[in-house]
Amino acid sequence: MITKIYKSFILTVAVLGFSSCVNNWLDQTPSNGIPTSQAITNYNDTKTAMYGMYDGLQGNSKYNEYYAARMFYYGDVRGDDMQARDQGMRTSSCYEMRYTVDDAPAIWNIPYNVIRRANRIIEAVESKTISDADKYQKEINDIYAQAKVVRALVHFDLVRIYGNPYTSDNGKSLGVPFVDTALPTDAQQGRETVAKIYEKVIEDLTDAVNSGALHKSVKVGEKQGFIDQWAAEALLTRVYLYKGEDALALSTAKNIIENSPYDLWAADEYADAWDKMSAKHTKEMMFELINNGTDDWADREGIGYLYNEDGYADAICTKSFVDMLKVDQNDVRINVILPVQMKTDDKGKPTDLYKKYGEEPVFINKFPKGQQGDPRLQNLPILRLSEVYLNAAEAGVKLGGSAVDDAVRYLNELIKARSVDANSANVVDAGNITLERVLMERRKELVGEGHRFFDAMRNNETIVRYESQDNIGWHYALNEDSRKFDRTYFRTILPIPVSEVNANPVIAKQQNPGY
Repeated sequence: MITKIYKSFILTVAVLGFSSCVNNWLDQTPSNGIPTSQAITNYNDTKTAMYGMYDGLQGNSKYNEYYAARMFYYGDVRGDDMQARDQGMRTSSCYEMRYTVDDAPAIWNIPYNVIRRANRIIEAVESKTISDADKYQKEINDIYAQAKVVRALVHFDLVRIYGNPYTSDNGKSLGVPFVDTALPTDAQQGRETVAKIYEKVIEDLTDAVNSGALHKSVKVGEKQGFIDQWAAEALLTRVYLYKGEDALALSTAKNIIENSPYDLWAADEYADAWDKMSAKHTKEMMFELINNGTDDWADREGIGYLYNEDGYADAICTKSFVDMLKVDQNDVRINVILPVQMKTDDKGKPTDLYKKYGEEPVFINKFPKGQQGDPRLQNLPILRLSEVYLNAAEAGVKLGGSAVDDAVRYLNELIKARSVDANSANVVDAGNITLERVLMERRKELVGEGHRFFDAMRNNETIVRYESQDNIGWHYALNEDSRKFDRTYFRTILPIPVSEVNANPVIAKQQNPGY
């Protein structure tokens, strides 16, 4: 690839030792990884490298450009269901979409660093440099398969951010560089097409899923914080859906729903289950990033703190979304959106937040303070069973024919699990189920988890924040282009970071249009 990306790979755990001002990355030894100058030579090295790989997916308070925070709010506030609360917030740049190539938010170095870590594991296993592999063959094969899934996940995320949706042109436009090996320092790898990236992502995922090496959990929570067989298949359903491979998305989702140990949270479990200390938490949580303490968390820069009123109160739900959710008073999902808690200040006067929002539910509480009393310590959800149900329903509607019956069944199971009314009037049948209905359930179910913007773009929906002062809601003033747009708006994909463009003349000629 390019010199800049190569350098970002060099550090095994960038979030703990990354510095763009020095070149001593090869010598750094993070607490949860091994230095890249040291080969992976035994099973313990392999395990250590695996921990570093997973740790890199999150980041810390200094480097939070991936799942620590930015990957979530990038997919949330760029849509129509969440927004930055005010100008100058951490989420404001993504929300306002006024950036240029020089100041655009980046989700690049940390993801490619994770790919580097995954590749190190893959290469060590394939080159047979692990001296005690015979003794730990099963465990090593499992780690190897997990590394392939992580490599697929990260490339998939990158191509969603920097490439057009596959469905817009069948993947003909440029995506990102796909990196599946260590690169020399002078490498200048260019971008591959979106179609090629999807092909390689699916190849990694199917290799892992079909290998038989991934742990196949028979009860929930067995591999909490790590990818098991079911999580890998769940990611595969997502990728198939984004690619428009609806039959494969449906069949893969069916297998998970019918055979995995995971189950949907019941209506009376839903609100409390988001707390990782809840006994029901792992019931439908298929893969999440674990925060065991302050060594793991992203502190005040993490998504839990950004979305919490007692934190930065950085991003909130839009009024249009809240109004949509409140239509069904039996829907328990309203219970994870909180109104302002601090209504008065120490002088008994209404706080600014309460004066603006009153009793309206505005703050996402999917990273609650919970039993540990701190939202920064909550885990980060990546794959849930509810998404698998929604993937199946969406694929079934798009396929039509007999697959509509599957769509009806799976959507209704989710609707019933989210209603205090066992005979919910909101259930659908083959005569009235529509794609719009399925997508509405996706919005209600996945809000705050970084999905809405990507869902809208791949389905060629128009994002409407507001069109006039009459429906501005809680939005603050935006440029006209950012008030209402579809996937033809060039800022719906980010520019390749300027540091990459400056370092690599190949990519310099492949910058995204409009920048």
